[in-house]
Amino acid sequence: MKKICTAVLCMVLGLSGLSCSKENHENPDLLQLDLKVKVVNEPGIVIYEPDLYPEGLDYDKRDNRFLISSITRGDVGQVIDGEYSVWVTNPDFVSTIGLHVDQSGKRVLITNSNIDGSLAALAAYDLSGEFIFYTELHPLRPGGHFANDVTVDHKGNAYVTDSYAGILYKLNPQGEAEIFLEDPALAPAPGAFGLNGIDYDPRGFLLVGKADGNILIKVPLDDPHAWSQINVDAPLFSPDGLYLKNPNELLVVSNDFGGENSRVQTFRTKDKWETATLVEEILTPNEFTTTITMRKNSPYVLVAHLDVLLAGGSTDAFTILKAE
Repeated sequence: MKKICTAVLCMVLGLSGLSCSKENHENPDLLQLDLKVKVVNEPGIVIYEPDLYPEGLDYDKRDNRFLISSITRGDVGQVIDGEYSVWVTNPDFVSTIGLHVDQSGKRVLITNSNIDGSLAALAAYDLSGEFIFYTELHPLRPGGHFANDVTVDHKGNAYVTDSYAGILYKLNPQGEAEIFLEDPALAPAPGAFGLNGIDYDPRGFLLVGKADGNILIKVPLDDPHAWSQINVDAPLFSPDGLYLKNPNELLVVSNDFGGENSRVQTFRTKDKWETATLVEEILTPNEFTTTITMRKNSPYVLVAHLDVLLAGGSTDAFTILKAE
């Protein structure tokens, strides 16, 4: 198993210690909103695999399985009927982070990074596990880089968030990479974690979460430098994974670093994501959730227990919760 220095991981997540990360984000105005609020109380799908710490999750409907990454082991696993097994390994993998199952392209995209900022890459495999490409992204620009999440547009182009550098990368279906958007305003605060979850809206733009600013942004594909902050009517609590359920409904995992405000938030828009209204919250208090996917029209959120990793502990159980 590849070891990760807890102190360095704390730096990655913008923490000087686990306790100081759980800020009090309580907002009295939120209680006055007319929205649905539920608490997840089902046991979910429990994955028993020592110190796996999966950060990424997606569902492959063709083979009826969840695919999950591993921060500590750098491989990609699959969960079928509740049973975990390793799906693909690669000697270049250090920490696998984000996953995206591209069903139309019949492939899986996997981000690979090193916590110290020396490596950011994207790998692609077909759904049977055959290697397609592996592209390093960090050589495109000097400095520290961390490839986090990935999505795909209708042409098969992939887009990757860089949590250290305020960069979005674009890769064509053959794996050739370029910087799609770079803006100092999107770079994280010193020692913090910036651009995170990403998804594609087929109307021609990307939706991206910025964890350190607790904001969502909209990036037009035809003019990425015309990006804008989405005006949401409720606070976010360290937005992580995003899932566009339909063009007007976005699921956002607010992980709150495993604090009491951890939740899955559903936002709706009437103006193509200029503004968004909170319509539902699924509360997952004191669970370090990271990302979300859909299986048979139901959302499933990953409980990665990164707070345990941050605290130097160990666990052999991770959970995929049905968040509805």
